[in-house]
Amino acid sequence: MADNLTSKTQASSEPFIDAFIPAHADLANGAGAPARMASEHYVEALARIVYIWGHPLVNTFGRTSTWSLMEGKGPGMAMGLFPGSPKNRMGYVDDYLPAAQRKVVTPNNDTIYGACFADLGVEPVVVQTPDDVPDGHYWTIQIVDAFTTVTHQLGSASGTPAGKFLLVGPQWQGDVPQGFVDVMRSPTNIAVLMARSFAAHTSEGKAAARAVLNQMGATPLHEDQPGRRTFDCEASARNKVYPPDLNAQILAADPDILRRRSVQGDSFWDDLEKALDANPMVSLDDTPMADQARALISLRRTTPAWRALLDRAALAADTELFESARYEQVGSDAGHGWQRQTNGGRWGTDWLGRAQAAVVYIYVNDFEEAAYFIRGTDATGALLQGRYRYTMRFEKGALPPVDRACGGFWSLTMYDKDYYMMPTSPNGRHNIGTVNLDANELQFDEDGSLTLILSSEAPEDEAGKANWLPAPHDQFALIVRAYVPTAAILDGGYRLPDVERTG
Repeated sequence: MADNLTSKTQASSEPFIDAFIPAHADLANGAGAPARMASEHYVEALARIVYIWGHPLVNTFGRTSTWSLMEGKGPGMAMGLFPGSPKNRMGYVDDYLPAAQRKVVTPNNDTIYGACFADLGVEPVVVQTPDDVPDGHYWTIQIVDAFTTVTHQLGSASGTPAGKFLLVGPQWQGDVPQGFVDVMRSPTNIAVLMARSFAAHTSEGKAAARAVLNQMGATPLHEDQPGRRTFDCEASARNKVYPPDLNAQILAADPDILRRRSVQGDSFWDDLEKALDANPMVSLDDTPMADQARALISLRRTTPAWRALLDRAALAADTELFESARYEQVGSDAGHGWQRQTNGGRWGTDWLGRAQAAVVYIYVNDFEEAAYFIRGTDATGALLQGRYRYTMRFEKGALPPVDRACGGFWSLTMYDKDYYMMPTSPNGRHNIGTVNLDANELQFDEDGSLTLILSSEAPEDEAGKANWLPAPHDQFALIVRAYVPTAAILDGGYRLPDVERTG
């Protein structure tokens, strides 16, 4: 009976775990079978839910491996591709994320990033906001907990004042230190800070973005000094750091070498245990499930049979999540074939929505900060294919309504079927939107409407070329981002135009 799911050879001292195991599972004539099967089915169902609940936590905690890569070397560009830094500091890029990278799915092509993975169990983090920002320039420092729920959204949309904020963990005690605007608390020890500064597609626009980004940053509390600190995103971008078995030449020859899921079904329970150990406290919304997760982790240690059942459940949930978290499936109807997660960033107990977002566009902003409309199908419900031609026709005055005074902008970004940008674009575009309008690059029809062309083949007419967003030859997906959306978007009244196949 050593491998039996009902064996108590390694009896737990936790009554919670003992409840999974019938007291007399081996009654004669199969009389114990119903109780044994009920326990097995319950544990399997619970394990699949715990996987969905815990996926974003494992995803985030896995990304903290950058700490060891960058220790003593950062801030810089981890693997030469994305912002990395030692623990509790912010690393930067100085331009859009490289289109050829195959590590981070669905990056925007609108802002320049900074990123900090914080361990607030070690010490608080000083977060600095900018004090010299041009009118109408968009910036934000988004702070999420270990489960990707937005806990604080600083920035131009929020009217955040310039200064220093202290980000603390759930067990920190104290008052607002002198010289700080406020104390911000994270419900988990691990927190992620994502800085974004809007950059137009010009050298001047990117210089303006860097100037604001260099005023934004995160540092450990023990390094804090009176006054403001100046950061250097350009120096960070020059500092490209690789693991011992990787370099720029290898990556250039094989960008796909970095394609690895952040969560692996076959190691999920071990990874979840490490993530929970690093985050002994979680939010009120997540606490009941954390208790269930810890119980299953303990149960998995009792017998090989329980271990096998739980491992199978995690593999099944992992497979289903990754197969179902697709742009043609995620989100609720937002009109004309578009979908949207209306609670983006503020997940509460929407564990499935949070896990889906972690797969397709992790670390989305609070839904009042930015609305994300996604799709993978045309107006007929067929998958989008770049070998065909599609149009999006905005009627006069019907472009996405955003608050330009607070830096609001919108963009339509093109991704391949795996949610990466095309490595190269025939006209240099990976997205189209506000920056093109501001540069007078788009051509409106005589009635004031705007028709965008989506295809792998270039249009022949001049207006079509002006309004063309190149697509890969095969399957593709789309995101419309509306930063600082107005009430018309937030209340669901605004509708994007459909994507019509025209050739």
